[in-house]
Amino acid sequence: MTSVLIIEDDPMVSFIHQKYLEKITGFQPIYLAETIEMGLEQTRKNQPKLVLLDLHLKDGNGLSYLTSIRKERIDVEVILITAANELDSVKQSMHLGVLDYLIKPFSFERFAKSIQLYQEKQAQLSKTVSDLSQETIDSLFKQPRIQEPVKLEELPLEKGLTQSTLHLLMEKIKQLPPQFTVQELSEISQLSHVSVRKYLLFLENADILTSESVYLKVGRPYQLYRMK
Repeated sequence: MTSVLIIEDDPMVSFIHQKYLEKITGFQPIYLAETIEMGLEQTRKNQPKLVLLDLHLKDGNGLSYLTSIRKERIDVEVILITAANELDSVKQSMHLGVLDYLIKPFSFERFAKSIQLYQEKQAQLSKTVSDLSQETIDSLFKQPRIQEPVKLEELPLEKGLTQSTLHLLMEKIKQLPPQFTVQELSEISQLSHVSVRKYLLFLENADILTSESVYLKVGRPYQLYRMK
Protein backbone atom coordinates (compact mmCIF):
# COMPACT_ATOMS: atom_id res chain seq x y z
CA MET A 1 0.00 0.00 0.00
CA THR A 2 1.11 3.56 -0.72
CA SER A 3 0.52 6.15 1.99
CA VAL A 4 -0.58 9.58 0.78
CA LEU A 5 -0.59 13.02 2.37
CA ILE A 6 -3.00 15.66 1.04
CA ILE A 7 -1.95 19.23 1.86
CA GLU A 8 -4.98 21.35 0.96
CA ASP A 9 -6.83 24.03 2.95
CA ASP A 10 -10.14 23.75 1.08
CA PRO A 11 -12.16 20.89 2.68
CA MET A 12 -14.22 20.29 -0.48
CA VAL A 13 -11.13 20.02 -2.70
CA SER A 14 -9.46 17.75 -0.16
CA PHE A 15 -12.59 15.58 -0.15
CA ILE A 16 -12.47 15.27 -3.95
CA HIS A 17 -8.80 14.25 -3.81
CA GLN A 18 -9.68 11.54 -1.29
CA LYS A 19 -12.56 10.22 -3.40
CA TYR A 20 -10.37 10.11 -6.50
CA LEU A 21 -7.69 8.18 -4.60
CA GLU A 22 -10.27 5.73 -3.30
CA LYS A 23 -11.13 4.84 -6.90
CA ILE A 24 -7.55 3.63 -7.41
CA THR A 25 -6.37 0.48 -5.66
CA GLY A 26 -3.41 0.62 -3.33
CA PHE A 27 -3.39 4.16 -1.93
CA GLN A 28 -3.93 3.94 1.82
CA PRO A 29 -3.73 5.36 4.42
CA ILE A 30 -4.56 8.95 3.48
CA TYR A 31 -3.36 11.72 5.80
CA LEU A 32 -4.67 15.30 5.72
CA ALA A 33 -3.07 18.68 6.42
CA GLU A 34 -4.39 22.20 5.91
CA THR A 35 -1.16 24.19 6.34
CA ILE A 36 2.52 23.96 5.47
CA GLU A 37 3.40 23.47 9.14
CA MET A 38 0.88 20.65 9.53
CA GLY A 39 2.12 19.13 6.28
CA LEU A 40 5.72 19.07 7.49
CA GLU A 41 4.66 17.53 10.81
CA GLN A 42 2.63 14.82 9.05
CA THR A 43 5.49 14.15 6.63
CA ARG A 44 8.07 13.69 9.39
CA LYS A 45 5.71 11.64 11.54
CA ASN A 46 3.97 9.38 9.01
CA GLN A 47 6.55 9.33 6.18
CA PRO A 48 4.05 9.23 3.28
CA LYS A 49 5.25 7.97 -0.08
CA LEU A 50 3.22 10.49 -2.09
CA VAL A 51 2.11 14.07 -1.36
CA LEU A 52 -0.67 15.97 -3.15
CA LEU A 53 0.24 19.61 -2.56
CA ASP A 54 -1.59 22.89 -3.12
CA LEU A 55 0.44 26.08 -3.55
CA HIS A 56 -1.84 28.70 -1.98
CA LEU A 57 -2.19 27.67 1.66
CA LYS A 58 -3.24 29.49 4.82
CA ASP A 59 0.30 29.95 6.12
CA GLY A 60 2.14 30.58 2.86
CA ASN A 61 3.23 29.17 -0.48
CA GLY A 62 3.40 25.40 -0.82
CA LEU A 63 6.78 25.74 -2.51
CA SER A 64 8.24 26.41 0.94
CA TYR A 65 7.06 22.92 1.95
CA LEU A 66 8.89 21.52 -1.07
CA THR A 67 12.04 23.47 -0.19
CA SER A 68 11.96 22.15 3.39
CA ILE A 69 11.56 18.48 2.51
CA ARG A 70 14.31 18.70 -0.11
CA LYS A 71 16.69 20.28 2.42
CA GLU A 72 15.85 17.50 4.89
CA ARG A 73 16.37 14.90 2.14
CA ILE A 74 12.96 13.36 2.77
CA ASP A 75 12.26 10.70 0.17
CA VAL A 76 8.74 11.49 -1.05
CA GLU A 77 7.17 12.16 -4.44
CA VAL A 78 5.08 15.33 -4.79
CA ILE A 79 2.27 16.11 -7.21
CA LEU A 80 1.21 19.75 -7.28
CA ILE A 81 -2.54 20.29 -7.60
CA THR A 82 -3.24 24.00 -7.74
CA ALA A 83 -4.98 26.86 -9.49
CA ALA A 84 -1.62 28.62 -9.87
CA ASN A 85 -0.58 28.51 -13.52
CA GLU A 86 2.06 31.25 -13.52
CA LEU A 87 5.28 30.39 -15.35
CA ASP A 88 7.40 31.20 -12.30
CA SER A 89 5.49 28.72 -10.11
CA VAL A 90 5.84 26.00 -12.73
CA LYS A 91 9.58 26.64 -13.14
CA GLN A 92 10.22 26.63 -9.39
CA SER A 93 8.25 23.43 -8.89
CA MET A 94 10.21 21.72 -11.67
CA HIS A 95 13.46 22.87 -10.07
CA LEU A 96 12.30 21.35 -6.78
CA GLY A 97 11.57 18.02 -8.42
CA VAL A 98 7.79 17.67 -8.48
CA LEU A 99 6.48 14.59 -10.26
CA ASP A 100 3.55 16.31 -11.96
CA TYR A 101 1.64 19.61 -12.02
CA LEU A 102 -2.17 19.62 -12.21
CA ILE A 103 -4.16 22.81 -12.69
CA LYS A 104 -7.57 23.06 -11.03
CA PRO A 105 -10.18 22.18 -12.06
CA PHE A 106 -9.18 18.82 -13.48
CA SER A 107 -10.87 15.56 -14.37
CA PHE A 108 -10.48 12.15 -12.78
CA GLU A 109 -8.86 10.98 -16.02
CA ARG A 110 -6.10 13.57 -15.69
CA PHE A 111 -5.69 12.80 -11.99
CA ALA A 112 -5.37 9.09 -12.78
CA LYS A 113 -2.61 9.86 -15.30
CA SER A 114 -0.59 11.51 -12.55
CA ILE A 115 -1.04 8.51 -10.29
CA GLN A 116 -0.05 6.22 -13.15
CA LEU A 117 3.09 8.30 -13.67
CA TYR A 118 3.93 7.78 -10.00
CA GLN A 119 3.31 4.04 -10.23
CA GLU A 120 5.45 3.67 -13.35
CA LYS A 121 8.34 5.54 -11.76
CA GLN A 122 8.16 3.44 -8.60
CA ALA A 123 8.06 0.25 -10.65
CA GLN A 124 11.26 1.29 -12.42
CA LEU A 125 13.03 2.23 -9.19
CA SER A 126 11.97 -0.94 -7.39
CA LYS A 127 13.92 -3.20 -9.72
CA THR A 128 16.33 -5.36 -7.76
CA VAL A 129 19.39 -4.60 -9.88
CA SER A 130 21.78 -2.11 -8.32
CA ASP A 131 22.89 -0.63 -11.65
CA LEU A 132 20.25 0.74 -14.00
CA SER A 133 20.52 0.41 -17.75
CA GLN A 134 20.63 3.49 -19.98
CA GLU A 135 17.18 2.55 -21.26
CA THR A 136 15.74 2.55 -17.74
CA ILE A 137 17.41 5.86 -16.89
CA ASP A 138 16.08 7.36 -20.12
CA SER A 139 12.54 6.30 -19.18
CA LEU A 140 12.88 7.97 -15.78
CA PHE A 141 14.08 11.24 -17.30
CA LYS A 142 12.01 11.17 -20.47
CA GLN A 143 10.67 14.48 -21.72
CA PRO A 144 7.54 15.06 -23.78
CA ARG A 145 8.08 15.08 -27.52
CA ILE A 146 8.29 18.56 -29.01
CA GLN A 147 5.91 18.86 -31.91
CA GLU A 148 6.24 21.14 -34.90
CA PRO A 149 3.68 23.97 -34.77
CA VAL A 150 0.61 23.23 -36.83
CA LYS A 151 -0.16 25.62 -39.69
CA LEU A 152 -3.89 26.24 -39.57
CA GLU A 153 -4.07 27.22 -43.23
CA GLU A 154 -2.82 23.75 -44.17
CA LEU A 155 -5.65 21.97 -42.35
CA PRO A 156 -8.47 20.80 -44.64
CA LEU A 157 -11.60 22.38 -43.18
CA GLU A 158 -14.84 20.51 -42.80
CA LYS A 159 -18.01 21.80 -44.42
CA GLY A 160 -19.38 24.87 -42.63
CA LEU A 161 -16.05 25.90 -41.08
CA THR A 162 -14.00 28.90 -42.21
CA GLN A 163 -10.34 29.86 -41.81
CA SER A 164 -11.24 33.31 -40.47
CA THR A 165 -13.35 31.90 -37.64
CA LEU A 166 -10.76 29.24 -36.90
CA HIS A 167 -8.01 31.87 -36.59
CA LEU A 168 -10.29 34.02 -34.43
CA LEU A 169 -10.90 31.17 -32.00
CA MET A 170 -7.21 30.25 -31.85
CA GLU A 171 -6.37 33.85 -30.92
CA LYS A 172 -9.08 33.91 -28.26
CA ILE A 173 -7.86 30.61 -26.80
CA LYS A 174 -4.50 32.29 -26.14
CA GLN A 175 -6.31 34.76 -23.87
CA LEU A 176 -7.91 32.02 -21.77
CA PRO A 177 -6.40 29.90 -18.96
CA PRO A 178 -4.56 26.71 -20.03
CA GLN A 179 -7.78 24.76 -19.44
CA PHE A 180 -11.04 26.29 -20.61
CA THR A 181 -14.69 25.47 -21.30
CA VAL A 182 -16.97 25.95 -24.30
CA GLN A 183 -18.80 28.68 -22.41
CA GLU A 184 -15.61 30.64 -21.71
CA LEU A 185 -14.52 30.50 -25.34
CA SER A 186 -18.03 31.34 -26.52
CA GLU A 187 -18.17 34.43 -24.31
CA ILE A 188 -14.77 35.79 -25.29
CA SER A 189 -15.29 35.14 -29.01
CA GLN A 190 -18.98 36.17 -29.04
CA LEU A 191 -19.85 33.04 -31.01
CA SER A 192 -22.61 30.58 -30.19
CA HIS A 193 -21.94 27.47 -28.11
CA VAL A 194 -22.92 25.31 -31.09
CA SER A 195 -20.38 26.98 -33.39
CA VAL A 196 -17.62 26.87 -30.79
CA ARG A 197 -18.21 23.15 -30.17
CA LYS A 198 -17.90 22.42 -33.91
CA TYR A 199 -14.52 24.14 -34.10
CA LEU A 200 -13.27 22.56 -30.89
CA LEU A 201 -14.25 19.11 -32.17
CA PHE A 202 -12.39 19.87 -35.41
CA LEU A 203 -9.26 20.96 -33.50
CA GLU A 204 -9.47 17.89 -31.29
CA ASN A 205 -9.74 15.59 -34.31
CA ALA A 206 -6.74 17.41 -35.80
CA ASP A 207 -4.79 16.57 -32.61
CA ILE A 208 -4.27 20.26 -31.79
CA LEU A 209 -6.16 20.22 -28.51
CA THR A 210 -7.54 17.64 -26.13
CA SER A 211 -10.56 17.49 -23.84
CA GLU A 212 -11.40 15.83 -20.54
CA SER A 213 -14.69 15.22 -18.78
CA VAL A 214 -15.02 16.79 -15.33
CA TYR A 215 -17.49 15.06 -13.03
CA LEU A 216 -19.17 17.02 -10.24
CA LYS A 217 -20.93 15.74 -7.14
CA VAL A 218 -24.16 17.27 -8.45
CA GLY A 219 -25.21 17.91 -12.03
CA ARG A 220 -23.95 16.83 -15.41
CA PRO A 221 -20.24 16.55 -16.25
CA TYR A 222 -18.66 19.19 -18.47
CA GLN A 223 -15.70 19.27 -20.86
CA LEU A 224 -12.39 21.00 -20.19
CA TYR A 225 -10.23 21.76 -23.22
CA ARG A 226 -6.52 22.50 -23.46
CA MET A 227 -3.98 22.89 -26.23
CA LYS A 228 -1.51 20.07 -26.76
